[in-house]
Amino acid sequence: MRRSTRSKVIPDLVTIGETCAVLVAKTGGPLRYSSEFERRPGGAESTVAVGVARLGHSAGWMSKVGDDEFGEYILNVMRGENVDVSSVRKSAEAQTGVFFRENRASGPSSVYYYRKHSAFSTYGPDDLDEDYIASARILHLTGITPGLSATCRAAVDRAVDIAKANNVTVVVDPNYRAKVWGAEEARECLEPLMLRADHVLAGQEDLAKLTGVTCEKKLLGYLHGLGLPQVILKLGREGAILSGDNTIERVASYLTDRPVDRFGVGDSFAAGFLVGLLEELPVREAVSLGNAVAGWSIRLPGNIEALPDWDDLHQFRSESNFVVR
Repeated sequence: MRRSTRSKVIPDLVTIGETCAVLVAKTGGPLRYSSEFERRPGGAESTVAVGVARLGHSAGWMSKVGDDEFGEYILNVMRGENVDVSSVRKSAEAQTGVFFRENRASGPSSVYYYRKHSAFSTYGPDDLDEDYIASARILHLTGITPGLSATCRAAVDRAVDIAKANNVTVVVDPNYRAKVWGAEEARECLEPLMLRADHVLAGQEDLAKLTGVTCEKKLLGYLHGLGLPQVILKLGREGAILSGDNTIERVASYLTDRPVDRFGVGDSFAAGFLVGLLEELPVREAVSLGNAVAGWSIRLPGNIEALPDWDDLHQFRSESNFVVR
Protein backbone atom coordinates (compact mmCIF):
# COMPACT_ATOMS: atom_id res chain seq x y z
CA MET A 1 0.00 0.00 0.00
CA ARG A 2 1.05 3.60 -0.66
CA ARG A 3 0.32 6.87 1.09
CA SER A 4 -1.57 9.80 -0.38
CA THR A 5 -0.78 13.46 0.10
CA ARG A 6 -2.84 13.38 3.28
CA SER A 7 -0.78 10.47 4.71
CA LYS A 8 -3.64 8.03 4.40
CA VAL A 9 -2.82 4.51 3.27
CA ILE A 10 -4.07 3.98 -0.30
CA PRO A 11 -4.39 0.50 -1.83
CA ASP A 12 -3.39 -0.38 -5.39
CA LEU A 13 -6.97 -1.45 -6.11
CA VAL A 14 -10.11 0.33 -4.91
CA THR A 15 -13.59 -1.08 -5.41
CA ILE A 16 -17.05 0.16 -4.38
CA GLY A 17 -20.09 -1.96 -3.61
CA GLU A 18 -22.47 -3.58 -1.17
CA THR A 19 -21.67 -6.70 0.81
CA CYS A 20 -24.55 -8.51 2.47
CA ALA A 21 -24.74 -11.19 5.09
CA VAL A 22 -25.57 -14.36 3.15
CA LEU A 23 -27.42 -17.25 4.76
CA VAL A 24 -26.73 -20.36 2.68
CA ALA A 25 -28.99 -23.36 3.19
CA LYS A 26 -27.14 -26.42 4.48
CA THR A 27 -29.63 -28.84 2.98
CA GLY A 28 -30.65 -29.17 -0.64
CA GLY A 29 -33.95 -28.27 -2.25
CA PRO A 30 -36.33 -25.31 -2.12
CA LEU A 31 -35.65 -22.75 0.58
CA ARG A 32 -39.05 -23.41 2.19
CA TYR A 33 -37.72 -26.76 3.42
CA SER A 34 -34.39 -25.44 4.76
CA SER A 35 -34.07 -24.99 8.50
CA GLU A 36 -30.28 -24.69 8.93
CA PHE A 37 -28.07 -22.06 7.32
CA GLU A 38 -24.40 -21.16 7.12
CA ARG A 39 -23.48 -17.47 7.33
CA ARG A 40 -21.11 -16.01 4.74
CA PRO A 41 -20.29 -12.55 3.39
CA GLY A 42 -21.64 -11.94 -0.12
CA GLY A 43 -20.67 -9.10 -2.42
CA ALA A 44 -19.09 -9.06 -5.86
CA GLU A 45 -16.78 -6.14 -5.12
CA SER A 46 -15.57 -7.37 -1.74
CA THR A 47 -14.93 -10.81 -3.24
CA VAL A 48 -12.75 -9.15 -5.88
CA ALA A 49 -10.89 -7.18 -3.20
CA VAL A 50 -10.18 -10.36 -1.21
CA GLY A 51 -9.01 -12.14 -4.38
CA VAL A 52 -6.55 -9.35 -5.15
CA ALA A 53 -5.27 -9.31 -1.57
CA ARG A 54 -4.79 -13.12 -1.56
CA LEU A 55 -2.47 -12.70 -4.54
CA GLY A 56 -0.25 -10.19 -2.82
CA HIS A 57 -1.59 -6.81 -3.90
CA SER A 58 -3.18 -4.20 -1.66
CA ALA A 59 -6.94 -3.76 -1.99
CA GLY A 60 -9.45 -1.39 -0.47
CA TRP A 61 -13.22 -1.74 -0.33
CA MET A 62 -15.49 1.31 -0.14
CA SER A 63 -18.99 0.67 1.16
CA LYS A 64 -21.58 1.35 3.82
CA VAL A 65 -22.92 -1.15 6.34
CA GLY A 66 -25.42 -0.92 9.14
CA ASP A 67 -24.18 -0.20 12.65
CA ASP A 68 -25.31 -3.69 13.58
CA GLU A 69 -24.00 -7.20 14.17
CA PHE A 70 -24.04 -8.23 10.50
CA GLY A 71 -22.12 -5.07 9.67
CA GLU A 72 -19.48 -5.88 12.29
CA TYR A 73 -19.29 -9.44 11.01
CA ILE A 74 -18.59 -8.29 7.44
CA LEU A 75 -16.00 -5.72 8.54
CA ASN A 76 -14.21 -8.31 10.67
CA VAL A 77 -14.09 -10.76 7.76
CA MET A 78 -12.66 -8.14 5.42
CA ARG A 79 -10.05 -6.99 7.92
CA GLY A 80 -9.06 -10.61 8.44
CA GLU A 81 -8.52 -10.93 4.69
CA ASN A 82 -6.14 -7.92 4.66
CA VAL A 83 -8.58 -5.71 2.78
CA ASP A 84 -8.50 -2.05 3.82
CA VAL A 85 -11.89 -0.93 5.19
CA SER A 86 -10.91 2.56 6.32
CA SER A 87 -13.32 4.09 3.78
CA VAL A 88 -16.34 1.98 4.79
CA ARG A 89 -19.11 4.04 6.39
CA LYS A 90 -21.56 2.93 9.08
CA SER A 91 -25.22 3.86 9.18
CA ALA A 92 -27.20 4.14 12.39
CA GLU A 93 -30.45 4.57 10.44
CA ALA A 94 -30.38 1.55 8.09
CA GLN A 95 -29.42 -2.08 8.46
CA THR A 96 -26.90 -4.26 6.66
CA GLY A 97 -28.41 -6.07 3.68
CA VAL A 98 -29.18 -9.79 3.88
CA PHE A 99 -29.91 -12.46 1.31
CA PHE A 100 -30.67 -16.17 1.39
CA ARG A 101 -29.32 -18.75 -1.02
CA GLU A 102 -30.75 -22.15 -1.83
CA ASN A 103 -28.57 -25.22 -2.09
CA ARG A 104 -29.43 -27.14 -5.26
CA ALA A 105 -27.73 -30.36 -6.35
CA SER A 106 -28.04 -29.37 -10.00
CA GLY A 107 -28.96 -26.25 -11.91
CA PRO A 108 -28.76 -22.67 -10.64
CA SER A 109 -29.40 -21.97 -6.98
CA SER A 110 -31.99 -19.27 -6.40
CA VAL A 111 -31.08 -16.20 -4.36
CA TYR A 112 -33.61 -14.22 -2.31
CA TYR A 113 -32.64 -10.63 -1.54
CA TYR A 114 -33.64 -8.66 1.55
CA ARG A 115 -31.57 -5.57 0.79
CA LYS A 116 -34.14 -2.91 -0.14
CA HIS A 117 -33.53 0.22 1.96
CA SER A 118 -30.29 -1.29 3.25
CA ALA A 119 -27.49 0.91 4.57
CA PHE A 120 -25.63 0.75 1.27
CA SER A 121 -28.69 1.78 -0.74
CA THR A 122 -28.22 5.25 0.81
CA TYR A 123 -24.62 5.46 -0.42
CA GLY A 124 -24.00 8.56 -2.51
CA PRO A 125 -21.32 10.88 -3.90
CA ASP A 126 -20.79 12.52 -0.51
CA ASP A 127 -19.73 9.15 0.92
CA LEU A 128 -16.80 8.87 -1.50
CA ASP A 129 -13.25 9.52 -0.36
CA GLU A 130 -11.84 11.39 -3.35
CA ASP A 131 -8.17 11.02 -2.32
CA TYR A 132 -8.67 7.29 -1.82
CA ILE A 133 -9.82 6.83 -5.41
CA ALA A 134 -7.45 9.38 -6.95
CA SER A 135 -4.35 7.74 -5.48
CA ALA A 136 -5.21 4.16 -6.48
CA ARG A 137 -3.88 2.41 -9.56
CA ILE A 138 -7.19 0.72 -10.49
CA LEU A 139 -10.84 1.48 -9.75
CA HIS A 140 -13.05 -1.62 -10.07
CA LEU A 141 -16.82 -1.26 -10.45
CA THR A 142 -19.73 -3.57 -11.21
CA GLY A 143 -23.16 -3.06 -12.69
CA ILE A 144 -24.73 -4.11 -9.41
CA THR A 145 -23.94 -0.91 -7.52
CA PRO A 146 -25.68 1.63 -9.79
CA GLY A 147 -28.78 -0.57 -9.83
CA LEU A 148 -29.34 -0.32 -6.08
CA SER A 149 -30.50 3.31 -5.93
CA ALA A 150 -30.27 6.69 -7.62
CA THR A 151 -27.69 7.82 -5.06
CA CYS A 152 -25.57 4.71 -5.69
CA ARG A 153 -25.71 5.45 -9.41
CA ALA A 154 -24.57 9.03 -8.79
CA ALA A 155 -21.72 7.74 -6.60
CA VAL A 156 -20.50 5.44 -9.39
CA ASP A 157 -20.58 8.29 -11.91
CA ARG A 158 -18.65 10.55 -9.55
CA ALA A 159 -16.10 7.83 -8.79
CA VAL A 160 -15.39 7.42 -12.50
CA ASP A 161 -15.01 11.20 -12.83
CA ILE A 162 -12.40 11.16 -10.06
CA ALA A 163 -10.56 8.20 -11.56
CA LYS A 164 -10.48 9.71 -15.04
CA ALA A 165 -9.22 13.05 -13.72
CA ASN A 166 -6.33 11.29 -11.98
CA ASN A 167 -5.32 8.70 -14.62
CA VAL A 168 -6.64 5.79 -12.57
CA THR A 169 -7.45 2.72 -14.68
CA VAL A 170 -11.20 1.94 -14.63
CA VAL A 171 -12.35 -1.68 -14.93
CA VAL A 172 -16.08 -2.41 -15.20
CA ASP A 173 -17.87 -5.74 -14.91
CA PRO A 174 -21.51 -5.21 -16.05
CA ASN A 175 -22.61 -8.04 -13.72
CA TYR A 176 -26.32 -7.61 -14.52
CA ARG A 177 -28.74 -8.71 -11.80
CA ALA A 178 -32.33 -9.03 -12.99
CA LYS A 179 -33.58 -9.04 -9.38
CA VAL A 180 -31.99 -5.62 -8.85
CA TRP A 181 -33.37 -3.75 -11.90
CA GLY A 182 -34.97 -4.23 -15.30
CA ALA A 183 -32.95 -4.78 -18.46
CA GLU A 184 -33.99 -1.55 -20.19
CA GLU A 185 -33.13 0.64 -17.20
CA ALA A 186 -29.90 -1.24 -16.71
CA ARG A 187 -28.82 -0.80 -20.33
CA GLU A 188 -29.46 2.95 -20.16
CA CYS A 189 -27.02 3.15 -17.24
CA LEU A 190 -24.49 0.44 -18.01
CA GLU A 191 -23.81 1.23 -21.65
CA PRO A 192 -22.41 4.72 -20.87
CA LEU A 193 -20.55 3.28 -17.89
CA MET A 194 -18.88 0.62 -20.04
CA LEU A 195 -17.89 3.27 -22.57
CA ARG A 196 -15.98 5.14 -19.86
CA ALA A 197 -14.05 2.05 -18.76
CA ASP A 198 -10.51 1.15 -19.78
CA HIS A 199 -11.41 -2.55 -19.58
CA VAL A 200 -14.84 -4.22 -19.68
CA LEU A 201 -15.24 -7.76 -18.28
CA ALA A 202 -18.55 -8.91 -19.70
CA GLY A 203 -20.07 -12.28 -18.86
CA GLN A 204 -21.95 -14.04 -21.66
CA GLU A 205 -24.74 -15.14 -19.31
CA ASP A 206 -25.18 -11.66 -17.83
CA LEU A 207 -25.18 -10.00 -21.25
CA ALA A 208 -27.74 -12.50 -22.55
CA LYS A 209 -30.12 -11.46 -19.78
CA LEU A 210 -29.36 -7.80 -20.38
CA THR A 211 -29.77 -7.84 -24.17
CA GLY A 212 -31.73 -10.98 -25.03
CA VAL A 213 -28.83 -12.05 -27.27
CA THR A 214 -26.98 -15.34 -26.65
CA CYS A 215 -24.76 -15.69 -29.74
CA GLU A 216 -21.10 -14.91 -29.02
CA LYS A 217 -20.62 -13.12 -32.34
CA LYS A 218 -23.69 -10.94 -31.84
CA LEU A 219 -22.71 -10.11 -28.26
CA LEU A 220 -19.28 -9.00 -29.43
CA GLY A 221 -20.98 -6.97 -32.14
CA TYR A 222 -23.23 -5.36 -29.53
CA LEU A 223 -20.29 -4.38 -27.33
CA HIS A 224 -18.12 -3.09 -30.15
CA GLY A 225 -21.18 -1.33 -31.54
CA LEU A 226 -21.32 0.73 -28.36
CA GLY A 227 -17.87 2.03 -29.26
CA LEU A 228 -15.72 -0.26 -27.11
CA PRO A 229 -12.37 -0.81 -28.87
CA GLN A 230 -11.51 -3.87 -26.77
CA VAL A 231 -13.83 -6.43 -25.18
CA ILE A 232 -13.28 -9.33 -22.79
CA LEU A 233 -16.22 -11.74 -23.02
CA LYS A 234 -16.32 -14.38 -20.27
CA LEU A 235 -17.70 -17.71 -21.48
CA GLY A 236 -17.61 -19.86 -18.35
CA ARG A 237 -16.38 -23.37 -19.18
CA GLU A 238 -15.31 -22.15 -22.62
CA GLY A 239 -12.84 -19.64 -21.19
CA ALA A 240 -12.91 -16.10 -22.53
CA ILE A 241 -12.66 -14.11 -25.73
CA LEU A 242 -10.34 -11.13 -26.11
CA SER A 243 -11.63 -9.03 -29.00
CA GLY A 244 -10.13 -5.84 -30.38
CA ASP A 245 -7.98 -4.29 -33.12
CA ASN A 246 -9.79 -6.44 -35.71
CA THR A 247 -8.62 -9.62 -33.94
CA ILE A 248 -10.48 -12.19 -31.87
CA GLU A 249 -8.56 -14.53 -29.59
CA ARG A 250 -9.95 -17.31 -27.45
CA VAL A 251 -8.21 -17.78 -24.12
CA ALA A 252 -8.66 -21.30 -22.77
CA SER A 253 -10.28 -22.04 -19.43
CA TYR A 254 -9.03 -24.46 -16.79
CA LEU A 255 -11.75 -27.08 -16.77
CA THR A 256 -12.81 -29.33 -13.95
CA ASP A 257 -15.01 -32.40 -14.27
CA ARG A 258 -16.63 -31.75 -10.91
CA PRO A 259 -17.42 -28.08 -10.30
CA VAL A 260 -18.46 -27.57 -6.70
CA ASP A 261 -19.77 -24.01 -6.46
CA ARG A 262 -20.26 -21.45 -9.26
CA PHE A 263 -21.19 -18.69 -6.81
CA GLY A 264 -18.79 -15.79 -7.30
CA VAL A 265 -16.72 -17.44 -10.04
CA GLY A 266 -17.04 -14.35 -12.27
CA ASP A 267 -15.66 -12.24 -9.43
CA SER A 268 -12.78 -14.70 -9.10
CA PHE A 269 -12.01 -14.13 -12.77
CA ALA A 270 -12.07 -10.37 -12.21
CA ALA A 271 -9.66 -10.67 -9.28
CA GLY A 272 -7.19 -12.66 -11.36
CA PHE A 273 -7.47 -10.27 -14.28
CA LEU A 274 -6.91 -7.24 -12.05
CA VAL A 275 -3.84 -8.84 -10.49
CA GLY A 276 -2.56 -9.38 -14.02
CA LEU A 277 -2.95 -5.66 -14.69
CA LEU A 278 -1.22 -4.81 -11.40
CA GLU A 279 1.61 -7.17 -12.35
CA GLU A 280 1.78 -5.28 -15.68
CA LEU A 281 1.14 -8.41 -17.72
CA PRO A 282 -0.12 -8.15 -21.31
CA VAL A 283 -3.93 -8.15 -21.41
CA ARG A 284 -4.04 -11.64 -22.90
CA GLU A 285 -1.98 -13.01 -19.99
CA ALA A 286 -4.17 -11.13 -17.50
CA VAL A 287 -7.21 -12.85 -19.04
CA SER A 288 -5.46 -16.21 -18.71
CA LEU A 289 -4.71 -15.48 -15.07
CA GLY A 290 -8.37 -14.62 -14.56
CA ASN A 291 -9.34 -17.97 -16.07
CA ALA A 292 -6.93 -19.76 -13.75
CA VAL A 293 -8.25 -18.08 -10.59
CA ALA A 294 -11.82 -18.86 -11.70
CA GLY A 295 -10.84 -22.45 -12.51
CA TRP A 296 -9.38 -22.91 -9.05
CA SER A 297 -12.29 -21.30 -7.20
CA ILE A 298 -15.03 -23.30 -8.92
CA ARG A 299 -13.61 -26.47 -7.37
CA LEU A 300 -14.31 -25.28 -3.83
CA PRO A 301 -17.42 -24.13 -1.90
CA GLY A 302 -18.04 -20.50 -1.06
CA ASN A 303 -16.90 -17.26 -2.67
CA ILE A 304 -14.02 -15.67 -0.73
CA GLU A 305 -13.34 -19.04 0.89
CA ALA A 306 -12.52 -20.49 -2.54
CA LEU A 307 -10.07 -17.80 -3.68
CA PRO A 308 -6.47 -18.99 -4.23
CA ASP A 309 -3.12 -17.63 -3.14
CA TRP A 310 0.04 -17.97 -5.23
CA ASP A 311 0.88 -21.36 -3.68
CA ASP A 312 -2.53 -22.63 -4.75
CA LEU A 313 -1.95 -21.38 -8.29
CA HIS A 314 1.50 -22.96 -8.39
CA GLN A 315 -0.18 -26.24 -7.46
CA PHE A 316 -2.72 -25.60 -10.20
CA ARG A 317 0.17 -24.98 -12.59
CA SER A 318 1.64 -28.38 -11.85
CA GLU A 319 -1.72 -29.93 -12.73
CA SER A 320 -2.44 -27.85 -15.84
CA ASN A 321 0.91 -26.45 -17.03
CA PHE A 322 -0.23 -22.94 -16.18
CA VAL A 323 2.64 -20.51 -15.54
CA VAL A 324 1.65 -17.89 -12.96
CA ARG A 325 4.95 -15.99 -12.69
